[in-house]
Amino acid sequence: MHINESYMQFAYKYFGKMSEYYFMKTFEDMKTDLRKAGINVTVSEYISVSLATSSIVFAISTPLFAVISTLFVGNMETITTGQAYILGLLMGLLGGVFSATMIFLFFHSYPSLIIGERKKKISDSLPFATLYLTTVAGSGTPPIAMFKALSSFSEYGEIAKESKRISEETEIMGVNFIDAVENAARRTPSEDFRDLLWGIHSILTVGGDLRQYLHGKSMGFMQDYRRRLNQFTQQLSMFVEMYITVVLVGSVFFLVLSTIMGGVGGGSAIIVVVQLMLTFVFLPMASFGFLILIKGISPTTS
Repeated sequence: MHINESYMQFAYKYFGKMSEYYFMKTFEDMKTDLRKAGINVTVSEYISVSLATSSIVFAISTPLFAVISTLFVGNMETITTGQAYILGLLMGLLGGVFSATMIFLFFHSYPSLIIGERKKKISDSLPFATLYLTTVAGSGTPPIAMFKALSSFSEYGEIAKESKRISEETEIMGVNFIDAVENAARRTPSEDFRDLLWGIHSILTVGGDLRQYLHGKSMGFMQDYRRRLNQFTQQLSMFVEMYITVVLVGSVFFLVLSTIMGGVGGGSAIIVVVQLMLTFVFLPMASFGFLILIKGISPTTS
């Protein structure tokens, strides 16, 4: 997440003291999550942005919900104009509080979502990246050059970014390479990648055969990747059967049944509307959701 600098300064100016006084103790553990998610702001700044955004959403959604609720309730014959205004105001406040709360909870859970996404991307590309490091290590290339070369391959995704950060910390910021590897191990969300980096750190500190170590890790990661591929194949077969049975066959069955019932009953505009909603809304949304689900569980190297 990239937070606009001006907006963050605005949020911290008006909500910084509130976040530090009321929320810091509760959200103290978020510091680790922000670092692992790659969100380079302090906990106080992040909470300030979430509070500012929630306040803006509350200010916009409250009158919007109030107007919509007043118009809806005002059409009821048993409700007077005064009662409609009061109910509209109450519904507006409830809608505004609900919207603001949802935004704040989203900000709270967002780092965890990013961590999970980064962890999956690292796990998917780790076997191939480790195999590449094994090949390069066999040629006697210095470790810093290994990670610098790895950072040039965008196919390795998050691992390439971490490798680039390690090389930049070493060459630009003057950090010792071993310390840069340790920093990467502490901030990565992937347990496997963390274990790999700590192993490299140990070999460079104590001594050992780096190529042999990388070879053993790459074989282990590749075996785990094959296992996840087999698991994905089984899950894909199950989801495809569910999609065909529930979504496609179920939709066709409902369309045929509703058409027969509409013909017997003399036709109904409601049935036509439901059929149109099913065809042009439900089916596309269900198909899109199915694609998102498959994308989420599939092992990829991108």
